Amino acid sequence: MFTYKDTLQNDVTIYFEKQNNEADDVLIIPRLPEGWLFTEHKIRGLEFPGGKGEKGETTSEAAKRELMEETGATAEKLLFVADYLVVSSERTFSKRVYATKVRKLEIQADYLETSGPVVLRGELSRFIQQPAFSFFMRDEGMVQIVQRAERILSNKN
Repeated sequence: MFTYKDTLQNDVTIYFEKQNNEADDVLIIPRLPEGWLFTEHKIRGLEFPGGKGEKGETTSEAAKRELMEETGATAEKLLFVADYLVVSSERTFSKRVYATKVRKLEIQADYLETSGPVVLRGELSRFIQQPAFSFFMRDEGMVQIVQRAERILSNKN
């Protein structure tokens, strides 16, 4: 377990063991043979695909849908990375993070609130600190999460 205050001063708790309940939101850390797959949010900048689950949707279904909608990617197997809880004055929510290798990437007519896929090479925990990335990507908890995702995906060759 890892606790901290995020950029907006919300209390965040990260669990590296899957919690019992389905999460409200999802985040996917996708890997292609040529690099890491991101989406470019039109306001926040580069970030991993993700979002809110829809009514009646499991967390893994939401993750696959969000990955396709925001990047055009299809996941191989979703691998659990972490669950986290954000307590804020606006909204308290849980989020489940998955890592996956991408099976295929297809061009989409519309990427919804994003500008579509961006592929970058390198060590995630180092380059997500750059200003082009969403402030959500640059907090200390995300560094913990991406380091774990890198280890998980490197063990699943």
